[in-house]
Amino acid sequence: MKLKKIGVLSLAKIAGLFGVIYGLIAGILVSIIYTKAGDIPGITEQIGVVNQIGYLSIIILPVIYGIIYFIAGTITAAIYNILASWIGGIQVELKK
Repeated sequence: MKLKKIGVLSLAKIAGLFGVIYGLIAGILVSIIYTKAGDIPGITEQIGVVNQIGYLSIIILPVIYGIIYFIAGTITAAIYNILASWIGGIQVELKK
């Protein structure tokens, strides 16, 4: 069997979901790092800004990553469909 065409929106939605998940993980890590940055001497006058950036990253990064991955998934599926029409699709072997 050959995979001759990929649903552009289908791949874009899955890629966007992956982006949200990766963004959430990155946001949590950034939040932890920025929270620990408060322990650095000399940063106490900027601690409010540092904590806000850390906490907002849990919300902002999943949104940004989701949008970027959605766009990348759209482009990838469209390019695959063009290339597959020229040279054939990916050959897959499925078992029942």
